Amino acid sequence: TNDNYIMIYGFCGRLPDNNNLAYEFLNANLWFAENNGPHLCYDNNSQSVLLALNFSLDESTVDKFEREIEVVIRSMENLSHILQDKGITLDTDYT
Repeated sequence: TNDNYIMIYGFCGRLPDNNNLAYEFLNANLWFAENNGPHLCYDNNSQSVLLALNFSLDESTVDKFEREIEVVIRSMENLSHILQDKGITLDTDYT
């Protein structure tokens, strides 16, 4: 974070052992960028894929913040469906 922004994160799940995933994630990241959506990231501590969205605190409201959280959630759902259509399932069991 900095003085004017916070990052909204959505954990999508752990990666399966699949060497072709890099291409799928690069393609998904491009799609999200074209649609002003979140960016795909990797969290080394949890070894998980996550989506990150930069949220400006300038002139922000609770409604705007809630809408951006909804954007991340919808993006997580879309990513999950796209990957499942390609036979890729992320491990979402963090217990």
